[in-house]
Amino acid sequence: MKKLVTLSLLCASAVIMTGCGVFPTKGTVLAPITLEHIASDPVVDNSVRPLKRGETTSGGIILFGTGDATIGTAMRNGGITKVHHVDYSVMNILFLYSEITTIVYGE
Repeated sequence: MKKLVTLSLLCASAVIMTGCGVFPTKGTVLAPITLEHIASDPVVDNSVRPLKRGETTSGGIILFGTGDATIGTAMRNGGITKVHHVDYSVMNILFLYSEITTIVYGE
């Protein structure tokens, strides 16, 4: 019975600590990841030329996060009205520090 309770607590802790989010921020020790946004997304228009670049960053330490890494904020920062494509750069160190940078290209 004691093993069952311990196993249940361990599984519940694992589920709670994973969280849910849009960006893949999980890594073992150090995980720098760069991703391209899905081309079928309605925000992306590949007929637009990538003349401008907008960037925004959000970060987090342990359980506290700050910043705004949304596509809309990156568009405003770069003066972009039409999106060609979006890249994400994710850095994670020991689950303690994470940083997500959204880079938007367009006109």
